[in-house]
Amino acid sequence: MKSLVLIVFMGTGKTTLGKALAERLARPLVDLDDVIVREQGMEIGELFARYGEDYFRRIEHETLCRYVAQPDLILSPGGGAVLQEANRAVMRVHCLVVCLTAQPDVILCRVEQDKTVRPVLEQREPGQSKLERIEQVLAERRTCYQEADLVLDTSHASIEELTEQVLLWLKEQAGA
Repeated sequence: MKSLVLIVFMGTGKTTLGKALAERLARPLVDLDDVIVREQGMEIGELFARYGEDYFRRIEHETLCRYVAQPDLILSPGGGAVLQEANRAVMRVHCLVVCLTAQPDVILCRVEQDKTVRPVLEQREPGQSKLERIEQVLAERRTCYQEADLVLDTSHASIEELTEQVLLWLKEQAGA
């Protein structure tokens, strides 16, 4: 079966849903940022600082290409991976693409409860709130997200409900 790739904006449940799907489908979950960190020997932020975004995006694309053609994986690329048309194209060809989204206020609540550094939120214009930044970035990425095979709003659904929705959708895809 084709691999499943989860494209997301921060705070939409990628890690939690990825783990639940991996368990239910008995498939490995591959976090591509973790692969990059392991192979490059440094954190993503350090790669950006030392070599720049262009370097990171090239490494990200090469890593994605190595994994997308492998069957029976659940792939979890970084949130910015969808910004490159080449990444979206290779995902469309080789994988079933699921996009997780949520309402901006729900995303803000979730990311404020999580102490993970969120560089995209720190890149705000003077006077721009975090909520306004989330709305701006979601609007910028909307067309990228709409290219997914399945888009799920995680705002008010439990992980169990989302897992069941994806499993039912996968069953329909296998029958098509």
